[in-house]
Formats: sequence, C-alpha cells, structure tokens
Amino acid sequence: MNFENIQDYAVGFYHEYSIVVYVAAVILVIIAYSKPKESFKFAIFIVIMACVLYAVGLFGESIETGSSNKDRMINKTKGIVD
Repeated sequence: MNFENIQDYAVGFYHEYSIVVYVAAVILVIIAYSKPKESFKFAIFIVIMACVLYAVGLFGESIETGSSNKDRMINKTKGIVD
C-alpha cells in the first residue's frame, strides 16, 4: 500500500462520511484546546506509528517481491535440470 492509495482512501472516506469527519475534527479540537500537552504527545505518537506502519508496508512489499522472484527462479532451474 503506497501513499497514493492511502490518500485516495482518505479522500473517499471524507466524501462518503463527511459528517463523521466534521464531528471527529470538532472533538479533536475540543480535546486539543482543553489538554494541549497530552494531545500534542498523542499527535506525535500517531505520526510515529504512521511512519512505522508505512516502513513495514514498504519492507513487506520488497520481501514479497523477493520471495516471488526466488520461487520463479527455483522453478525455472528445476525445468532446466529435468
């Protein structure tokens, strides 16, 4: 999953459920206004977790590609040997 897919999903979710997005934004603003230090820590945590998930996704795609190429080469070699 790359950034464009995530962005398309977010935009689609906004268009489909705009009232839910507005209500969530208002709640987040109220919480940020009443407890700014805790909400800033939470926002930093969310950003770090998003970066970690993005990195895991990139590594997962590269591992999947490497595994499929390895399997294809093994099958190609078996075909030559037989």
